[in-house]
Amino acid sequence: MDGIQRLEKMLEGQKDKALIKTVNYLMLQEEMEQDFLKEEKNLKDMAEYIRGKAMKDANHGWNWLDDEEVFEWAKDYFRKSDEELGIKKDKTEKSKYIEDQKVQIEEDEFGSIFGTQETVVEKKKNEIEQISLFGM
Repeated sequence: MDGIQRLEKMLEGQKDKALIKTVNYLMLQEEMEQDFLKEEKNLKDMAEYIRGKAMKDANHGWNWLDDEEVFEWAKDYFRKSDEELGIKKDKTEKSKYIEDQKVQIEEDEFGSIFGTQETVVEKKKNEIEQISLFGM
């Protein structure tokens, strides 16, 4: 898989228009293909980095950004190391792809009169976490 394909794979299922526009721009930057292969880089962290930059520059909670500024921040995110960008990773954060199970309590149609029935429900491995570039 090359860097452009990796970006395409990360973008699958995303619905945020600003994120899609930004990643589509990045995919045109063929000279950055090797930067897109960096394992520690992902769209969620890129969105958080851009959102943080925008909030830092905001005046009374408002900020006006043009596409070029956002695109530059996105390129910086992939080109520079997390240390250079001031990004600190939480080492205890677990991957969303770890298969775990949870117990779901389902009440029958009669409610608590007859008690509850416990069933084990597996989390979907392929559930896509939606990322928003500027939403909260």
